[in-house]
Amino acid sequence: MQRRQFLVGSSLAVGAFSGLAPIRSRSQERIKVTLGYQSLWAGGGSVFETLKHTNILELHGVDASFKTFTYGGPLAEAAVAGAIDNIFAADAPTLRAMARIPGSKVLQRTHDQRFAVIARPDFIGDLADLRGKRLSGPFATTVFPRCIQAIIAAGVREPFKEIRIVNQDVAEQADAMRAGAVDAVTSWDPTFENLIRQKLGRVVWQAPLGAGSGIQGFSGPWLQRYGQDGAVQLLKAWISATWWTSRNIDQADAWFSKTSRLDPQILTAADKADRYLRSPVAEIKTLDFLISAQEIQDTQGVIDFLHDQKLLTNRIEAAPFYDMAPLERAQREIAAGDHVDLSRITITA
Repeated sequence: MQRRQFLVGSSLAVGAFSGLAPIRSRSQERIKVTLGYQSLWAGGGSVFETLKHTNILELHGVDASFKTFTYGGPLAEAAVAGAIDNIFAADAPTLRAMARIPGSKVLQRTHDQRFAVIARPDFIGDLADLRGKRLSGPFATTVFPRCIQAIIAAGVREPFKEIRIVNQDVAEQADAMRAGAVDAVTSWDPTFENLIRQKLGRVVWQAPLGAGSGIQGFSGPWLQRYGQDGAVQLLKAWISATWWTSRNIDQADAWFSKTSRLDPQILTAADKADRYLRSPVAEIKTLDFLISAQEIQDTQGVIDFLHDQKLLTNRIEAAPFYDMAPLERAQREIAAGDHVDLSRITITA
């Protein structure tokens, strides 16, 4: 997808910072943030490891601590509880949490992701043949409803009646497939690739590349404290970390493999699915993490589907939760050369 063409469209999202005062000088107050990320979400996870193990945040005037979660549902709940300041997940769990934290905003896309319906090796057929079978997936994700939408498109009109569907943590999928407790799962990397490599499953349906991505937003209280200037500094740090990760992918994946407890080779598939991690990025100014108006519309479709299926109590209007203004400013400043000296980035832990 060509992101540059959506610069105008992204302005349709409601701005968050027009009424906020900018942060005080960083010499007066450093930015403090507690960042949550998912231990079983490859791609974006490796970028978080770079932030954790290098001085990139320090160079941007940020003091950070980190907490890990198995997937977006628990991470989002931690944000609602005030245990972390960001929400790093796909669109549905992010918006569900933000609707409960006044003033929260989605500020960026983080990475591209692969996701699929994966069945046991002895499963015969396609999505329509899941009728009467046992399918599991974490309900509080975006992967689950998007996979269910694909099943409906394949002809299973009432999947919650025609398929035995189980709400199951992604961390439990390998054991469930191995034991025959389920016939198929809705999954994403690195669990996706792990299931295939262990010969525990085969892909029945896979979303087209570019159909899924991670997003990141920040809580209302954090944004109120640090304003647009603080958000811009964190966004610049993310852009710098992605640039560095693309050029040091083996090191970043080695860090993330320890967090995920998976062989680093399993992470390669997720790297290849991401537009920036698949090969070294030459110029930092070419990195673009804007979310388009069309993508926000697609998110609204997922939210409406969850509401229609009674998996979401209250309907959420997606667009007001997106604000691309800080990212537009961050990317504009980086393009003009206003960024940290990239040669100063070093490994610290």
